[in-house]
Parts: sequence; structure tokens; C-alpha cells
Amino acid sequence: MIFNKYDKVQNLRVETTEWTLRVRAQTVWKSINRKTNEFKGLNVIFMDDTNSRLHAFVSAKISSLFDETLKEGKVYSLSNFHVRKYGEDDNHRAVRYEKHIYFANHTELNELDADLTAIAPYAFDLFDLPDIRNFINDDRFLIDVVGEITNKHVSCVYSKEDKCNTHIRFQITDGRYIVNVTFFNELAEQFEKALKQLEDSYIYVIISSAKVNEHEGLPCLNNYPATRFYLNVDHYSVKQLKSRMSEIPKTEAVEEVPVEQIKPMLSVADIKKLTSDYAKRKVCCQITVKKVDVKTNWYDNVCTTCAAEVQIVQGRFKCENCVRNIPFPDKRFRLATICNDETGILAIIFPDDEIQRILGRNAFDIEEDENEVSDEVTFPPSLKAFEKKQFVVTLLLTEQNVNKTCNIYTATELNDPAEMLGNHSPSRIQSIASEPIRETMELERSKDTFSSPPTGKSTNKVKTRSTDENVSVAIMETMEIERNTETLISPPTGKSTTKVRTRSTDEDATNSMEENVPLAKFKIVKTEKK
Repeated sequence: MIFNKYDKVQNLRVETTEWTLRVRAQTVWKSINRKTNEFKGLNVIFMDDTNSRLHAFVSAKISSLFDETLKEGKVYSLSNFHVRKYGEDDNHRAVRYEKHIYFANHTELNELDADLTAIAPYAFDLFDLPDIRNFINDDRFLIDVVGEITNKHVSCVYSKEDKCNTHIRFQITDGRYIVNVTFFNELAEQFEKALKQLEDSYIYVIISSAKVNEHEGLPCLNNYPATRFYLNVDHYSVKQLKSRMSEIPKTEAVEEVPVEQIKPMLSVADIKKLTSDYAKRKVCCQITVKKVDVKTNWYDNVCTTCAAEVQIVQGRFKCENCVRNIPFPDKRFRLATICNDETGILAIIFPDDEIQRILGRNAFDIEEDENEVSDEVTFPPSLKAFEKKQFVVTLLLTEQNVNKTCNIYTATELNDPAEMLGNHSPSRIQSIASEPIRETMELERSKDTFSSPPTGKSTNKVKTRSTDENVSVAIMETMEIERNTETLISPPTGKSTTKVRTRSTDEDATNSMEENVPLAKFKIVKTEKK
């Protein structure tokens, strides 16, 4: 008796089509052209009894021959297919293998009894959570990860404009690192339903074929058509993670980073009324820069290791945090401003990274430019030019701000009003005295349905200065002078645009996905005062 010989995935070559595999279909998904909505074909991830995985494609012309037979989890005998190597332009691959296969008219696919095979129910190519950052700028591959869900009590958020669009946000951790994840639409609803069906206190998830994106400098994960999730499955990686997490003392366990709440748009007067409930939270405000304080230094000397401000001790720069001398410290912008809207005035510190983004230059570039700094000019004109500009600023409120012990506010983001507000008129900024902030947050949440996941702690937080008292005094004196000489009414705001900006789409949609990721920040166009 002659037994049928099955080939191994790793032994496939491109020279012939006479191959026979015994494989399990782990994932099956459709390819849809994102521009024309045209069905391009079927994609399959197969795996054999060595846990080797292989991507297969069935073109739309012959998909009807196989679509009723191909089901996730089923085991098949697969023979007579084409083997091809990936090209340099093949991106978002679900399998890290140099070859893939194409079905043909003569391809044979026959279902086998899964109980009579030694093929595992699933196989993954897992990466450690810290390593996913390497894939932000490498779009060749999708990745697999495993982690514990930090908060299982999450729900889908639906768009008020289109109930078909929804997303769900959650975080996973390996005990050392936390990563934000956002699923969209159908997968989001499936994930929410699966979570509610589990009564376990601790939930471990394997996410396969996830797309790595970046938000506010931190990596995050989104779903692709090939993306699947597996909750509390019997897999060695889950067992290892459970063991590792159980060894972490509860007092030393990684803190759950709360999902960042939607930032409400408030007026200056309302910001000054906020209570201690808003400590360490972010709020937005549309302001005009009334005055740039030229009396304070426009940059900080900071440690090249920890970014804390360094002090001059015995003629040398020294970092008190690192307890070492810094021969050549870094320089960071620090712009003290007086800003206002039609309800009042705020003293705001603009951060280094946002100033660099707007100017396209760093503090060293400004310092070495004779047109910016010289014997005659001590304060850079490009920074002075921030006056009369309008921004939507995001403020990170401190306990001192809400307790009314510090009147200096720190900005974390500066955005162009037209890009931030869209079709929201500045006159519609909500007042705390009239309507609850919660309603404002609900309104903004509906507008933010497609934004990428929230991230952890912001990396552009301005470090504490030992000279804040001097800055505070200088700015408050300036405020008093301005209050006595000018009114508090801000200049007319620019025209806001409601035009919907077109988004580029990919003609090649072998693997389509919901492109629900945040747009990059727009550089603010400088305009001359009329």
C-alpha cells in the first residue's frame, strides 16, 4: 500500500506546481479595492503540522470554486498550485515567509478530518511588545502579539453621523510595557461581544496580523482585514505570560494607563473655574497670543540624558537628577506668552516640540542665525512673531492650576483653529455655567470616531523649572500692564473651513483595511498682520 506523501511548507519551490500539502486554514478574508469597492479575491493563511505558515491568494475569477469550501479552522489537502516569491513592493504581509501561493483552475482542495491530523488549531509569529516600535516605519509585515488586557470593561463607540462606523479601544501589557489597541467596525463589535461572554478576572489576548501605527510618538495597534483575536486560548505563550504576571507583586505591577478622555473645548473663563477634578487632565481652548514675554529666557539648557533643566554649579552645567556634569547641554524652546480670548487672559508656556514643528527649526538653529540673535537682537524675531497668532492650545492642568496656587499654564499641543475646529464656530464653545462638560465631551467623541488610540503619558511635558517663581512674577507683571492699557477682547478669528479634505487611497487593495487613523498635525501657516 502506498501512502500519500504530503510536502512541507518550508520545502516549496517556484519551479513546479506539483505540490501536495496537508494544511489548516487559520484565517480567511476578502480583498476589497478601497476606491472602487471591487472584490479582488480571497486570502488564506495556511499552516502545516510543523506550524509553518503560508499565505495563499485565490483570484476573484476562480474564487467561486473555493469560497464555499474554504472555512477558518478546517483541515484540507491542497495540491497543484503556483508558488511565487514576494516582491519588494508587497506590503502588509500576514506571514513572514519569502514565498506565497496562488490558486489556479486545476488546484484541488479537499477537506480532511481534523481529528486525524496533528496540525495545531493555530500558530503565531509573536513579537515582544517593546519590539513593535520597529514596525512603525516598516510596512512590509503585520505582526502577532500577546498581552493581558488591562481593563476588560470597555465598549464600542458609535459614530452619530454613521451608525455603521464604530471602534473600541483597550490596552494590553506584558507586565513591563503597555500598548494601546483600537479595533474598528465589525471586529470591534466581535471583540466587545467576546469580552462580555468571559467571566474570568484576567483576560489574555493574542492578536494576529495587526497593523502597527504611531500616535503622539508612541506605537499602537489597529486591525487589518487579516486581523484576528484569541481570548484566553490554550497556547504556550499565554501560559508563559500568566506565569510571568503572577510573579509580579501587586504593589509593583505595572500601572494601568487610563484611556485619555476626550478633551473638552472651553473658554478661558471656564478654565479658570475648573476644580480639582480636572487635575492632570487636558482641555482645549482657542486663543490669540496677545504678547510674547521677551524678558524671560527663550530656551532652557537641559540634560542630554533625562531632559531636566541643568544648573550652573561652579561654572559648569550640572544635572541634579543624574548627579553629573553636562559638558554640552541640549537646548529646548521655552516660550512664555500672554494669551486671551473674549472671556479672559491666560499665561501659557509653549513647549519645545510644538515650536520646532511650527518653525521647522530647533533652538540651536535659531541661536546660530545672526538674523535671529546678535549683539543688537537678544530675542529671536521668529519667536516674537507668535504674537497675534491664533491657536487651539491643549493645556495639561496641574494641581496648582486647579487649586488656584499657580496661574502659569503649560501647553502640550498647538494647532491651527481651522484644522482643529472644522465646522465648529468659535462662538459655539461651551460654557460650564450653562451646560455640562460631559455633553461637550460626547459631542467631541462623535467627531473623533476615527482617531487613533489614545496613548500613555505625554512625552512633551515641560519639565519643572527652578525659576518658575521668577517667570510667574514677570508674566503677572506683564498681565497687569496689559490689563491697564488694552482691552481683553481678542482680534477677529479667521474663517473656519468646513471643506472635507480628500484622502489618498491605494489603488492596489490586496489587503484592505479601515483607514481610521488620525491625520498628522498640520503645520501652521504664518500670516502677516493686516
